[in-house]
Amino acid sequence: MTAEKITTRQKIIAAAKNLFSTHGYSQTTIDDIITAAGVTKGAFYHYFKSKEIICGEIIDSIQDEYHNIFESLSSKLDPLEKLKTLIKQILHLNNTGQWVNCRLMLRLSGRAQLMQTPIEQKLDDFWKWYTGQFNQLITQCRQLNLTSDKLSAQQQVDIITSILIGNIWTKVIFDSSLDEEIVDYIIEKL
Repeated sequence: MTAEKITTRQKIIAAAKNLFSTHGYSQTTIDDIITAAGVTKGAFYHYFKSKEIICGEIIDSIQDEYHNIFESLSSKLDPLEKLKTLIKQILHLNNTGQWVNCRLMLRLSGRAQLMQTPIEQKLDDFWKWYTGQFNQLITQCRQLNLTSDKLSAQQQVDIITSILIGNIWTKVIFDSSLDEEIVDYIIEKL
């Protein structure tokens, strides 16, 4: 593949990702993606057979990015420090505005029942994987008595994901300078 083809493909993916995150899957048309990417309809169809195909590829790439974040956690950290670091990284990436993955996955998931089955399944698989990653860390924390056992591990995962989701949708409430306080609040509630 030449550099030109990679660039065109990347422009199409970036445009679709941005449009899906701001307008949603259903409200974004292939023509919107083509216009935003500045490419021809032929170029779009050269790389992607449908809007569903590009959306599925975007979901896969987002899961890969999240996987890289989880994998980048230092093995020298105890599970609670890993959990804090992970939450800080996700908050930071979301608050900088450079990373639309959080908002995009939430927007797509909010309308998953309206999507075609393969996309709905990809979203379901993503959320199972994502919450499973937090569940592993919570389980490790509980085994080492680093968190309370007042709540079940699932309730603790629900607290983490709910607060992260709330932060994504309500950036206005949480100033990014308060990220450390948000992390402390989450850990305190566990």
